[in-house]
Amino acid sequence: MLLGLLQPQANLSSAFSGPTYRQLRQLEGYRTAMPATGQVKMLVIPIQFTDASCDLILEGCQTTLTNIHQAFFGQSETMRWHSVASYYHQSSYGRLTITGEVTDWFTPSITAVALSNDRSLLSSQVINPAIESFSQANPTRLSEFDADGDGYLDAVYFIYSLTFNPDDEAYGDQKDVFWAFVSYQGAVSNVNRPTLFHYAWSSYDFMYQDGYYQRSANGKVEWDDNNDPIFFPWLDGNQQRMVDAHVYIHETGHLLGLQDYYTYDQAKGDWGATGALDMMDYNIGDHNGFSKSLLGWVNPTVVTGTQTVTLAPLAEQGQVLIIANQHPQTLLQEYLLIEYYQPLGLNQKDSQEAYAGRYPRMFTQPGIKIYHIDARIGRWIVENGQSTFDQYVTSITIQNQYRHRIASTNTASRSYNPNHKLIHLLEASGINTFRHRGIATNTTLFQTGMSFPTTAGFQWHQGAAFPFLILFGEMNASGATITIQDLR
Repeated sequence: MLLGLLQPQANLSSAFSGPTYRQLRQLEGYRTAMPATGQVKMLVIPIQFTDASCDLILEGCQTTLTNIHQAFFGQSETMRWHSVASYYHQSSYGRLTITGEVTDWFTPSITAVALSNDRSLLSSQVINPAIESFSQANPTRLSEFDADGDGYLDAVYFIYSLTFNPDDEAYGDQKDVFWAFVSYQGAVSNVNRPTLFHYAWSSYDFMYQDGYYQRSANGKVEWDDNNDPIFFPWLDGNQQRMVDAHVYIHETGHLLGLQDYYTYDQAKGDWGATGALDMMDYNIGDHNGFSKSLLGWVNPTVVTGTQTVTLAPLAEQGQVLIIANQHPQTLLQEYLLIEYYQPLGLNQKDSQEAYAGRYPRMFTQPGIKIYHIDARIGRWIVENGQSTFDQYVTSITIQNQYRHRIASTNTASRSYNPNHKLIHLLEASGINTFRHRGIATNTTLFQTGMSFPTTAGFQWHQGAAFPFLILFGEMNASGATITIQDLR
């Protein structure tokens, strides 16, 4: 029998009763996150320094402000791709609407050189004074930026006036403050005057990273007399650099509470389990179905028995399939998540051309993505200041001696079990090429006539056998036919 996913039957369900991702992140110490649904107002504060004035930017102070506004709140029709606001409105299927404003340039008392020598001064010397300056100029307006009323500012983004990783020797070597990241600081909730708990920090120059390299007839990048690759940013009809928001979109994902899906341990031999092709991995394409589910944009359909379903493209409809031995009580468990990928919507541009001329391209053909998700909640017992792993749990007991967190990440050193990944894109070949620094390609996707598990087999991290056979049938523009056979 062929069923649509939005018509739950005996073996199709989407009810979850256990802890949510946001609840668990709060227990981990992340007191707030940007609301993922509804209307959210973002505050964007440009930062210039006395030794790095906005006048030194190619476009100058005022045009740069205009471009920052375009990057965050512009209409997609006026850009080569999307602004932060238009991207998230589309990725969330209209469930998240971001508005906001860009302030004038704020100049802190600390210099850029001094900040580069002591990153710990960022909050006290730059971030907090900038918020205080805005508050003094707008004494009644901070509450506009606290849509959920939890006493914390929902989303504050600082754009600094230097290029990222400036190569001027005055900034020294291995100084990482001038990069792109989301940071957290101690703050007490205040519903009358919302405070700052988390914020994003990035260079203005990330707006101009999209472009292309000059290449020879055989496709090799050509270099100039200074031994630098010859790169051309995309220009508009007036020969001005065009604005791009890829990096700001990625960092906004962190404001929403999402983790990085690449590994921080690559230099130690760890591997990237999502194959780079994801917004929270290499800053490209749409968010995957797991991220969308955690944020409440997708209500997954769970299959726990034999069934044939038609799965609509994730780019167009919020449909994903979860396969588990038993119905998960929460998204924070172990299961397979299946989505139907098409190089459309937010995937289209990055499938047609390489972002910044050097990033991998999104999949250029349709196909099925299967993710092995291990978002199980770990419980640690705290005694005498030491934490000891106790067990995996599906509910949370709020007691002083317990600490809870998602036990797996995509970085080995930050996971309870370094061999378990939070989200792993499985490959149709059954061979994990990502272990050898491989990047996902079209061959990663499952196509008509294929099945899972492959001959290489599959087993849950928790040790139980995988009792299903998944068959992939016809795939077209409207959906993919998937048959799940319960072999128990």
